[in-house]
Amino acid sequence: MYRILIVDDEKLERNGIKFLLKKTGTELEVFEASNGRDALELLKHQKVEILLTDIKMPYVSGLELAEKVSSQYPEMKIMMFSGYSDFSYAQTAIRYGVSDYILKPVDPFEFQKTMKKLLEEIEREKAEEVQLIKTQDYLYQFFLQNYLYGGKVDIEEMKRNLDFQQYHYMVLIQTSSSFFEMEEEIFKEKLKEEIRRDFFYLNLNAGEGLFFFKEKHSDYELLCREIYQFFKLRYNTECLLAVSEELKSFEELPAVFAALEKVLEDQFYQPEEHIFSLKESEDRETNTALGDAELLKRILEDIHHQDMAHLKNHFEQLKIVYHPEKAYSEMYVKFLFSSIIKEIYEAMDLPDEKRLSREIDRLYRARRLQDVWKLTEKAMEELEEYLAEEEKGTRSEVTQVKNYIYQNYQEELSVDILAEKVYLSPGYLSYIFKQETGMNLNRFIKAFRMDKAKELLENSQKKISQIAREVGFSNNSYFCRSFREYFGVTPESCRKGTAEYEKMGTEI
Repeated sequence: MYRILIVDDEKLERNGIKFLLKKTGTELEVFEASNGRDALELLKHQKVEILLTDIKMPYVSGLELAEKVSSQYPEMKIMMFSGYSDFSYAQTAIRYGVSDYILKPVDPFEFQKTMKKLLEEIEREKAEEVQLIKTQDYLYQFFLQNYLYGGKVDIEEMKRNLDFQQYHYMVLIQTSSSFFEMEEEIFKEKLKEEIRRDFFYLNLNAGEGLFFFKEKHSDYELLCREIYQFFKLRYNTECLLAVSEELKSFEELPAVFAALEKVLEDQFYQPEEHIFSLKESEDRETNTALGDAELLKRILEDIHHQDMAHLKNHFEQLKIVYHPEKAYSEMYVKFLFSSIIKEIYEAMDLPDEKRLSREIDRLYRARRLQDVWKLTEKAMEELEEYLAEEEKGTRSEVTQVKNYIYQNYQEELSVDILAEKVYLSPGYLSYIFKQETGMNLNRFIKAFRMDKAKELLENSQKKISQIAREVGFSNNSYFCRSFREYFGVTPESCRKGTAEYEKMGTEI
């Protein structure tokens, strides 16, 4: 619908123009004013696309009205009527930005022709504005992703264009499916309605999205619970959410983003949880008062998952819990540390049961707590050497997953699907994949698919929609958007070779 303002001091003339407007067949909302002064007052409260005005009117003439409107509302189209055929009026009208000048009495055919031209011009300008916004949004997505993943960008230019000083919190969301491949605008508007607040959304890949929020003083864990319920109830999709602490500066975005990724990668320690806070995660890292039962549970999981980094960290925390100055039960502590040694020997699948019995016996005969620690640390060192020899630097599960991606990138892929292939939990697979490759699993899948798409665009004449399907995208528009955000150019430009790319990912 278009809004039109008719300004003429003669009611009969206004009625005549309204009659001609009805004949256009276009849905219009028509406003009236009897002079330029009233028209300017109305425009303060009502947006109008087209102004139809007479020249000679009391208080404020049509020319004066056109002058003020062209300076205050430059996007408004102005059509001027006059019973005077003096060319000087037309010259002045053009100088004030008047689109068309029609003589009275108005010729209906000429009026219809002029209105059609004005409406088409408005449509064209709106389409160009939408395209400009889309192009700008693609560039925002491209540069911001590049920045978050550690690419080289002009930070000052980013600040000027993105205006991220207004955002104070980030929430990273991972889904168990390709949820973010759906129509972006539909999903965003529904979520905004649900949580009743605005946000900036950055699509990372089909299974991950990053959300930026403006509110400084808000319960973000409560917000995350609302978002979790939104995904689960409306879309039947399970997700994990990690919320940052308050962002202090634009420069810290990459580090905070990396920390959020790590929080979700470590979630296999708490498979029953869905919402994680960066602050709570940091508190857990420094909290030396964790219960021994919880620490023992984590240590046994570390051994089972062959995760030496976390094993060493949790073992150091356990040592602090049982510091020599603290009161403790000697037999219980020896039992606890002997459980760790037994688990280590079982993980190494050593057939020498006598050796295990000797080590446990030595531990129970130890007089000092430090000797108990040393015996346990010695077993941990043996485990580390065993894993290094066994795996020769690469986890077999990661290799299997990468090979599966290479051979099945056309099919639906997700962390859940890939974890099932190698009999690991999704959280643990995510963790070891990042440890081995330095890249998030979902991002690895996207990077490989993008490279394949680029290769097909440059070396085949297949339709873009066909290429999208061949590299695993069910949604063609999402493929085109992802390609542009990843390479900084459209698939069409890539095929024509009319633009240079700056690839934003690590080579596979």
